[in-house]
Amino acid sequence: MRRPRDVSANASPTARRAFRVVIAGRPNVGKSALFNKLARRRRAIVHDLPGMTRDVLEVDARLPDDRPYRLVDTGGYDPSGKEKIPAAVREKAVAAIRGADLVLLVLDASAGILPGDRAAARVVREAGRECIVVANKIDRREGSEGESEAWGLGFPELLGVSAEHGIGVDDVQDAIGKRLTGPVAAEEKGSEDDEPKEEAETEATAKDREIAVAVVGRPNVGKSSLLNALLGEPRAIVSETAGTTRDSVDAGLEAGGHRFRLVDTAGIRRRGRTERGPEVLSVVQARKRIEECDVALLVVDASEGPTGQDAAVAAYAEQEGKGLLLLANKWDLAGKREEGTADDFRQALADQIPFARFAPILLISATTGRGVGRVLAAAARVAENRRRRIATGELNRVLGRPLRDKAPRTASGRPLKVYYVAQTAVAPPTFALVASRADPLHFSEERRVENLLREAADFEGSPIRINVRGRGRENAGTKSRTRPRSKSSRRRAGSG
Repeated sequence: MRRPRDVSANASPTARRAFRVVIAGRPNVGKSALFNKLARRRRAIVHDLPGMTRDVLEVDARLPDDRPYRLVDTGGYDPSGKEKIPAAVREKAVAAIRGADLVLLVLDASAGILPGDRAAARVVREAGRECIVVANKIDRREGSEGESEAWGLGFPELLGVSAEHGIGVDDVQDAIGKRLTGPVAAEEKGSEDDEPKEEAETEATAKDREIAVAVVGRPNVGKSSLLNALLGEPRAIVSETAGTTRDSVDAGLEAGGHRFRLVDTAGIRRRGRTERGPEVLSVVQARKRIEECDVALLVVDASEGPTGQDAAVAAYAEQEGKGLLLLANKWDLAGKREEGTADDFRQALADQIPFARFAPILLISATTGRGVGRVLAAAARVAENRRRRIATGELNRVLGRPLRDKAPRTASGRPLKVYYVAQTAVAPPTFALVASRADPLHFSEERRVENLLREAADFEGSPIRINVRGRGRENAGTKSRTRPRSKSSRRRAGSG
């Protein structure tokens, strides 16, 4: 498989020159809290449990004067952890430190200087990176004493902060700003008068847009393995332990003339099996990343077959109007069982997730690389289809006669006279049937109209929304149906 070009350090022309600021330190000192304050959004999971952050998290951040830089959060550096996951976290933290332009070495001032702090400082010093010591939690009574003690680590600059309450974070931003070169990106800020105009999107604009792809699914189906296979390097920690990924892991790359932002999310468990605390936070983050993506890659364990929980995850994506691609992973294991397994598995997916028949299905193996080379090209097609428009004239040419010859029925069974059809939005493609009444269609009629639309243009991988609008003042309003439509679909989507 040809390795795509990794642009994770920088996903845009501005970011390709980005100054890398890496937040490092031992577990549970407040690194993620500082990361969220500097990023100016809640991106990393913050919890009292040590070791919440495992993979390296990266975002494009900006200073108050709008100068951009790349902000990196690392897992806690634990020199004593001998198990597989702590060791992998430590290795990734060290690699991130070595690639930094500036390291923010965070310590818990209220706890004093511990051996883990000294070990992390030694790694920074050996890497030869410029470092600012950030003494966190100075708002606590013991914090002032620990802040003074932190000078003993031997670095020339030290800042006291309380990341939780935002105290001293502006000093950290000032320190980063002193090391950044170049003017404020005024040309990128624009002005209030420069409001974006809605206009037809050119092919060049579509190519230039970054495609956000969320890798989603149940725990331990191979999401992190897939991310690593797509990147051609071990970016995310892979373990047989279900729930290894907690935070969402971002990585950027270019492939096939498109720019992608890949997000590996925590496994979405059944509601009854999600514990309080860190696990429920991981699920909330995963669902949030689905809301932010363009295309969701639903990874299904082909060796086990599709489950009701896979349908529930697909329902999240469909209800949010996201593009959807179904990936049957571990096909190297499932494919050995019997003849015709591929057709059987595709039928099983269609039966288990009937409301997502629009989604392409790829049979892959993240560990062997089989089929992985087709994933990004398929995701790009789905993203393009999700933003596809059909001219009103073409729409009515295709749908006009079928809807006149057989008037669609409403949910109450009454026929509906449709005057014309218009596309009102993209992402997802949304269509309005302007009719004699604003009554919602019967689900079977909505499916018929959707099939006609899919015959008219390539919407593979994208959900379609259909609304009914009444024509005239007495019929003002819009009625639509939220899918999954049938009781069986809802039961399957909600099962587990």
